[in-house]
Amino acid sequence: MQRLSSVLSRVRAETKSARDPQAIFREFLAHLSGAPRKPAPRRAAPKPPRKRSAKRAK
Repeated sequence: MQRLSSVLSRVRAETKSARDPQAIFREFLAHLSGAPRKPAPRRAAPKPPRKRSAKRAK
């Protein structure tokens, strides 16, 4: 029981000192707006399906 209370007190201490989620999100958006935008790579056109050759009779 003592171990459980010590773990819970550590978790509570971490959450109290955690940064504001909105501040983290704003920082993330700032990084996105500053990142250079690259065009998406173009995909090659799909190849037409191959025609199967007829099987030879034995």
